Amino acid sequence: MDNGSLDRWLHGSVLCSGYSMARTRSVQHVPLDWPTRLIVAVGAAQGLCYMHHGCSPPIVHRDVKTSNILLDSEFRAKVADFGLARMLVREGEPNTMSAVAGSFGYLAPEYAYTRKVNEKVDVYSFGVVLLELTTGRKANDGSELGCLADWARRHYQSGVSILDVIDRSIRNAGYPSEIETVFRLGVQCTGTLPLTRSTMKDVLRVLLKCCEQTLRKSRMEFSMEF
Repeated sequence: MDNGSLDRWLHGSVLCSGYSMARTRSVQHVPLDWPTRLIVAVGAAQGLCYMHHGCSPPIVHRDVKTSNILLDSEFRAKVADFGLARMLVREGEPNTMSAVAGSFGYLAPEYAYTRKVNEKVDVYSFGVVLLELTTGRKANDGSELGCLADWARRHYQSGVSILDVIDRSIRNAGYPSEIETVFRLGVQCTGTLPLTRSTMKDVLRVLLKCCEQTLRKSRMEFSMEF
């Protein structure tokens, strides 16, 4: 894809080259702005929503992560790498895998303990992606807590301002309520119990609403500048 992976944009180095942005190995980091991050989140959510609710039988990806979300020239997201994907017998019913496979920081706890998978393991992994988009941290960067999901949950439950943990490059971009909403959604999606997590339909609904609000603010800001 023209713009590589989301992982490269959040945690690697990219070079601005006109309208399109090309990947390089050792150049200054150019952070994604909030509207672009939200567009990426919506695109990836649409892909997973189709897999879970539009396919018969449903498909579980099992390895949702930022390096498996690829971006085209318009930063539209494509979910990639289906090497670990599995079809479910019925929607919502778990399948038992012969072995645990996936990436540290993205694995749902019940999958690691029981080897049982359903759509909620993808919801958990996507929740980690949302936390990466809002905090700028890596999935395994949870300081002493080990992983980002546990770190974010602990911070959320502490009652401290969410803006304190938001990525500095978007913290003062003018979209505090939308960013906080997506952060909370990431925490909810990474709940330790599968039943507490939303479906991808519900996740997509929240993201689309945030996208509408962000677009409205962007248009107002553009009109004022003009």
